[in-house]
Amino acid sequence: MSTPLGLGMTHGYFSGLADGRSLRDDIRGYYFEMVEKINREWWDKAGLLKEPLRRDGIFELLVQRDGTIVSIRVLQGSGSNEADRLLAEIIRKASPLPPLPSSYELDLFRAPLRIKAPSFLFRITN
Repeated sequence: MSTPLGLGMTHGYFSGLADGRSLRDDIRGYYFEMVEKINREWWDKAGLLKEPLRRDGIFELLVQRDGTIVSIRVLQGSGSNEADRLLAEIIRKASPLPPLPSSYELDLFRAPLRIKAPSFLFRITN
């Protein structure tokens, strides 16, 4: 199951809140590119978890214009302290993200991310 669908079913995946519908068009494409890069990092390391994600979690990132992640905050944990630490580490390793679009006027982009826990049917247990 090394496809994005298979990896998402077995390990969970990052997604946007409200699927990016509340974002302006110029930042929406950037946001999905950012989420894709973070998912690739997550799927490379998700097998390191000793305990699974128990529920969806929500993280908030602050991203500078050059794509550097300057802050990661856990707004709702995944039910596993180990998983939350690994998730934050993986998000940090995805930095730098692509630079913000030139049409985005602010110096920082506040990006909420949801980590979707895998379905109980597809969870890998040791």
